[in-house]
Amino acid sequence: MATKAKLEITPITPVVGAVASGVDLSTALDPETVADIRHAVLQHGAVFFRDQDITQADTVAFLKNFGKLCTDPFVKEEFADIPEEYTVHDMQTYGNGQATALWHMDSTLGAEPASFLTLRALELPPSGGGDTCWGSMYAAYETLAEPVRDMIDGLYAEHSGYKTLPLLGLGYGDNLQQDMRNVHPVVRVHPETGRKALFVNELWTEKIVGLSQHESQSILEMLWKHSQRPEFTMRWKWRANDLVLWDNMAFQHYAVNDYEGSRVLQKGYVKGDRPVGPR
Repeated sequence: MATKAKLEITPITPVVGAVASGVDLSTALDPETVADIRHAVLQHGAVFFRDQDITQADTVAFLKNFGKLCTDPFVKEEFADIPEEYTVHDMQTYGNGQATALWHMDSTLGAEPASFLTLRALELPPSGGGDTCWGSMYAAYETLAEPVRDMIDGLYAEHSGYKTLPLLGLGYGDNLQQDMRNVHPVVRVHPETGRKALFVNELWTEKIVGLSQHESQSILEMLWKHSQRPEFTMRWKWRANDLVLWDNMAFQHYAVNDYEGSRVLQKGYVKGDRPVGPR
């Protein structure tokens, strides 16, 4: 039987990140605690839980409080069509970390990108930090000049794996969707908060629809550079058994590639819906 947790939320920065205490994720959570955690994630973008020495099944049970679980749409259908309890998986860093050492939101090349994701630190490198950064795409959008916001509110962009495949290294691409592409609004209206957030990222966004290559690249590079400003971001130094739950609909992340040795994180996805723009 679920008992009421003594949840406490401590913000890390004004725009992104918070630490949750008073919760043991190896136990069933009561509905009020689940609602409080969801509210914290929607408010702070990424919520971190320290010292969660839990099983894969515990992580699955925790994630299922927030929606139906899924796999990354980048994975081919024959590998992605697996039972929910196996979707949470241990993830060795791919391609020497090159593919994740770019600011990105996960799975935006899919028609329905993941809504929430979780990572838990299993094995950390002996040399270097292997930290992960998160950034608010709300703050990035809201600090653009009004004429720029007016312009991009009506734009759409194509997302694909064209930049990602070369970064993953040899031998990995056979299990991946090589030709998946989807078009999403450049600005997304969050389905729960109603706030506008930038929805383009340096890893998956290929081009803005209807513009020349020069126009598209100029706008995208401006938006990417703007969204990576330090005041919109935070950096988390992992300890073993740290777990984070974050909002992939309005927050991007970046895995710092500053280490040698093995880095293994356990990852899970909550299914999302098709992004909707302001217009």
